[in-house]
Amino acid sequence: MIVEPDRDALRAALDRESRRLIDRVRASADMDGAAPGLDWTAGQVVAHLCVVYRAFALAVRGDSYTEEIVANLGTGSTLPEVVASTNARALAVVTFPGPREAADGLRECADELLAALDTNPDFQAARPTPWYGAGMSRTVATLTALSVSESVVHGYDLAGALRTRPWLDERSAAAAAPTVMSAMLPLLVDPHGARGFTGTYEVRIRQAPRFVLSLDAGAAQAVPADGRPVDCVLSLSGCDALLVGFHRRRLWRAMAAGGALAYGRRPWLGLRFPTLFKLP
Repeated sequence: MIVEPDRDALRAALDRESRRLIDRVRASADMDGAAPGLDWTAGQVVAHLCVVYRAFALAVRGDSYTEEIVANLGTGSTLPEVVASTNARALAVVTFPGPREAADGLRECADELLAALDTNPDFQAARPTPWYGAGMSRTVATLTALSVSESVVHGYDLAGALRTRPWLDERSAAAAAPTVMSAMLPLLVDPHGARGFTGTYEVRIRQAPRFVLSLDAGAAQAVPADGRPVDCVLSLSGCDALLVGFHRRRLWRAMAAGGALAYGRRPWLGLRFPTLFKLP
């Protein structure tokens, strides 16, 4: 089960977030600043987003992947390992001389993805996504939501690298978070963190559809929220859902600031939630 997103809201969010990114990059003095918490510079964050937008555009159109994408697909036995390897290979070959060229590249790739969405109306069509592993596929809806979440989270990273005020748009985050979390978290269960764990979470992204995530024996499954009893209810703002989900913000800090709340018959499981999943 994947939470069905609002196509128009996602398209608007991608347009809005990509324009913000481009404006910030174009106005920057250089792209050499380090992104806090990452091993990437500002320029590498932009390069990563360009690769994501371009690969997703090809996927949405249903086109064959170009030689440059196929040649840089990573390897590994798990999804996080494959993604990390792919990112490392792509960043070794995608560079920009300066902010203007980076902004132009980002605009070109974002426009390509937006155009692909406008000409491919089947949101439920499955598309091959080899950067997540051999034989993997995701729907156009999931890819669109992922492109928005990448824009929001890496926009946050880029703001830190450029020493500018972070921008976080709740509309964009809430439009993407439920689909991204319901589609991707079951693929990212950490065998070590989830060892011996059994429990159910109802994930409530504020102003967005809710869903239930069930974990047992190292596997997770997203199912509809239909009133069945759950162990823990997690209520999160869209921005906190993405920042916590991408390990940019600790859940306890989001709770302290009012962006997250855990309750139910086993509310203490709320703080366990981020430890159950492993990201690239």
